[in-house]
Amino acid sequence: MDGEVESMSRSGKRVGVTVLVWATLAGLVGPSALAAASTSTVSPFPRLLVMQRGLSQSSLVRARPWGSPMATSQVTVVGVTPSQPRVEWGVWRRHDGPTLFPVRSLDGGHHWSAAGPMLATDWAGGSLFYVTRVLAQSASAVVMVSNAVIDVTTDAGHVWYQYVNELDNWSMTRATLAGGIGLRVGPTSYAQLPPHAFAIYRLEVAHHRWLRVRHSP
Repeated sequence: MDGEVESMSRSGKRVGVTVLVWATLAGLVGPSALAAASTSTVSPFPRLLVMQRGLSQSSLVRARPWGSPMATSQVTVVGVTPSQPRVEWGVWRRHDGPTLFPVRSLDGGHHWSAAGPMLATDWAGGSLFYVTRVLAQSASAVVMVSNAVIDVTTDAGHVWYQYVNELDNWSMTRATLAGGIGLRVGPTSYAQLPPHAFAIYRLEVAHHRWLRVRHSP
């Protein structure tokens, strides 16, 4: 399906260029011609999602040292690495309370260990940071998302990076990209965005950002 959409998008771009060239030659370039030419290239999602180092308000509750054993019974929202089924990442809920921490298992979920600072707790406005989906990538990389946040580590949880969509209106899932970490972003049911819009992003690890590599026509 992604390949099919990409083909449509490329086709749309060729049509847009043709319209613009024709209008220029005719001396009729105006708002309507420019709008028609750009329709296929405009996306409601940003071209770049630049992440900050660290997780918002993570110092409010002290995390256990990296690698510390964590109670298996308190692990929720688990994500399994597609190519390494014994490698799992998850969210650990402190005493079944409001505070969440990232955890990792290398033996199929039998044992878990601490893998980073606090993800979220119930401070004022803190609900924005509760992750609802874990997209495990490898033993060293994971992407945790909600409708508002993208939390990423690529070094097994020693350092985390975060992007925040304060409108809290994106639905985010895994996107399969050759040789890289991908993320598919679309609108939630309540978002004031085109209902079928989407964007595919590739993680640029060295620059700590997501680059949009494909989008809906």
